[in-house]
Amino acid sequence: MKQCLAALLFLSGHAAAAPLRREEVPAPLVPWIDWVLAGHEEEVCPSLVPSEVRTCVWPGPLSLSLSEKGGRFEQQVRLYAPAWVELPGEPGKWPQEVKIDGTPAAVVARGEVPSVKLKPGAHSLSGSFAWDSTPELLRVPARTGLLSVTAGGAAVPFPVRDEAGKLWLQRSQANAPEAAGLEISVHRMLVDDVPLRLQTEVQLRVSGKNREVVLGKALPKGFAPMELSSPLPAKIDPDGRLRVQVRAGAWTLSIGSRYEGAFTQLKLEEPAGAWDSDEVWVFEAHNELRVVSVEGVPSVDPKQTRLPEEWKRLPAYLMREGTMRLVERRRGDQDPEPDRLTLDRAMWLDFDGKGLSVRDTVQGALRRSWRLDMGPETKLGRVAVGGQDQFLTSVGEGAPAGIEVREGQVNLAADSRVEGRRWSLPAVGWSHDFDRVSARLNLPPGWRLVHVWGVDGADSTWVKNWTLLDLFLVLVLAAAVSKL
Repeated sequence: MKQCLAALLFLSGHAAAAPLRREEVPAPLVPWIDWVLAGHEEEVCPSLVPSEVRTCVWPGPLSLSLSEKGGRFEQQVRLYAPAWVELPGEPGKWPQEVKIDGTPAAVVARGEVPSVKLKPGAHSLSGSFAWDSTPELLRVPARTGLLSVTAGGAAVPFPVRDEAGKLWLQRSQANAPEAAGLEISVHRMLVDDVPLRLQTEVQLRVSGKNREVVLGKALPKGFAPMELSSPLPAKIDPDGRLRVQVRAGAWTLSIGSRYEGAFTQLKLEEPAGAWDSDEVWVFEAHNELRVVSVEGVPSVDPKQTRLPEEWKRLPAYLMREGTMRLVERRRGDQDPEPDRLTLDRAMWLDFDGKGLSVRDTVQGALRRSWRLDMGPETKLGRVAVGGQDQFLTSVGEGAPAGIEVREGQVNLAADSRVEGRRWSLPAVGWSHDFDRVSARLNLPPGWRLVHVWGVDGADSTWVKNWTLLDLFLVLVLAAAVSKL
């Protein structure tokens, strides 16, 4: 049993680095797969990148056949982990005779939405409706992209769904949707970071029936996708083209990507599909890394474009009329502002007085330094930056430990020790200057602070509690005692 658990732990650790398919798991460990994944079933669900939210339910086309007295629905759905799947219908129009793969199933109301619990795999859902007269609206699952409707034996060419996900069953011909149309606007923000990042916003204005469309190549050559955010079912095909299940309305898709390699110049290629003929790009500079100028493409007024409002503060360029080049003028900031750091210390003296435990909170901005080292009298034990533990390193053998800070803004917490009995303590402890330092010394019972030198102020010290009158009286008494 111990050997099996050890092997299982090794398997789970290996899966974090390189996931195994279920059929690749060794036969002795197959019965333990569900036990290992308990509570983490979504780890086997697909996603664009592992760090993004995984999608475990992938609905197929929904087919509705309706009449004046009722109707039926059929849908295929694939699950990669146990999950609840929504069904069409709502209170007052509840689905009846629901079957899963031909077997009757129980329907549960989850937030007034009819749902069934399914196991991983491909399933076929079916059911019926019954009503006295055809309702005006019928709720359909929002995650369903493709929808076909038959009413009275005739196919509805343009089924209409509102923003709440409800299907219009009765609508006058005067309000019938226009013929299928698709308008695409593409805007991108190039961020001069390390690596170079590209944020793409694809705006779709769709009319007509629900359908699946294959758009042009989502990213220029050299950029690798990192994330895809879309209110519609969408994915990037292996050939780089964007595939979307669209329905009538206005939609915005967002794609995050990074450039693989050193960027010198870029000219847009033919997108090989439906795409915007005039892409507008904005450029976000990071002068603390380097200073560059954008050349080779004409600039445009961002106020006259459909760019997102938060992008209109940046310089904009029309990409279809040239080759974008980033000409480097200077690397780094030659005259950065000085570092601005504040230190808040909390110290606890040991009961035997042979050491102190120290908790430091450092906040501020590092503009000239990239490293914080502890002083020689203090032993650094743990450092967390932004709540994340960091590796401790040293610049040489026997040198004090410290950390590398690559971000300009600093928000770290450090735990350290000062060993040995001390008659004096450094106010800072770090091998760095601070604009402001505050400290609190917590003493165990029986100890008292005598005096603090070199600070603006200190409360409750033994010396500070004495006045000049107290010292004069002690001198008079001492003189009198000596005389007697």
